[in-house]
Amino acid sequence: MTAGPEPTAVDRSVRIEGTVAAPVVTGDRNKVWVGSYLSRHQWLLWLIVLMVMCAIAGIAVLVKAARDAENRRIDPVRTGAYTVTIRGSAVGGSPFEQQGELRIRHATDSLPYEWCLRVGDPWGAPVPGAILFGTNGTCFGPGADVPVVTLTERAGEVVLVPVNPPPALRDSMNAFTATSGIASMAYVPDGGEIRFRPAASKIEGSISLQGIGAFGESGSSTFTATLAATLVSEDPEALLSRPIAPAPVTDTSAPGRGGEQVAGTRYTVKTITLFRRLQGSPDFDKTAQARFAKAVFIVDARDGGLFVYDPPDSRTDIFPVTGTVTTAAPVYVLSGRRSSGEGATAADAVVGGVLDLSGNEPVIRLTLTTTALTTTTSYEVEAVLRAQ
Repeated sequence: MTAGPEPTAVDRSVRIEGTVAAPVVTGDRNKVWVGSYLSRHQWLLWLIVLMVMCAIAGIAVLVKAARDAENRRIDPVRTGAYTVTIRGSAVGGSPFEQQGELRIRHATDSLPYEWCLRVGDPWGAPVPGAILFGTNGTCFGPGADVPVVTLTERAGEVVLVPVNPPPALRDSMNAFTATSGIASMAYVPDGGEIRFRPAASKIEGSISLQGIGAFGESGSSTFTATLAATLVSEDPEALLSRPIAPAPVTDTSAPGRGGEQVAGTRYTVKTITLFRRLQGSPDFDKTAQARFAKAVFIVDARDGGLFVYDPPDSRTDIFPVTGTVTTAAPVYVLSGRRSSGEGATAADAVVGGVLDLSGNEPVIRLTLTTTALTTTTSYEVEAVLRAQ
């Protein structure tokens, strides 16, 4: 049998051409593999996506950091002469509104500048709201060229804290008064702070100072006010026009418990962080702290608004105390007073301090003073509040 011709070799492989994004079929003789560009390189695409997401997240973090830095930025404090208005109260005196001057000079001590606030004359012409507060012993005349405050930056603000000066400097240094007349006492700041934020040609902030009797008296007082200053001249020694006479603030005391007539946010005490007796017998400390712990506060947080301090189980003739709110947002100055009776039955309650809404939780700092007959009891208190 004659062999036939050999069969012609046939290429049995399969090739289907296409774009790299479309399905591709390849083969090697009898083997066929079907796939796509995405499935073969999926790990690479995920890597690219992950890198892009990380880059976006990094940019977001940088943007947030830049915004936070901008929010914390403090404009430079400009040297010069400013007119200033303060509104508030001092324990033992009436609410006040006063005008004065602020001179910011180049410093000769370790501080970045010299701050000299003069409103009235607490040494020579005491009135409610008169205050001298300087950062250096030479602010208001001859004295030691040394700083009498500490200066720090906190949460985007400048904070000045008084350092109790030696007795030799007290009669020519910082002081404030709460009342008028020959019997008025001058108090030397030994605690508290002035907080402010400079912006262009303005300075706004709050004053919350505690003081002791300047000439060895056993009394103490607390001075709380808002502060608003406007730059008038870049020359710190420029002449300024005479400030207007102090204007008394209308007494807004109102009868009735619970402050029903005041529309505002209702607060109760969450945590007491400070309770310190300034004056009076220690026999009343526990009762006073218990009343403060259960007190109700109602605050209409706007300039000219009202607030109510209502401690339970208190004398109904002088509590609750209703007063005024002065704005230095996010800090609100509270000033209130209520009196009852005359002569042997006279009684008086004074509340002054600040509601601070700058943090995650509201914080209140007050001085609470009650006077009955010849007995005065005063406490410095601070608490974290809970909004109701």
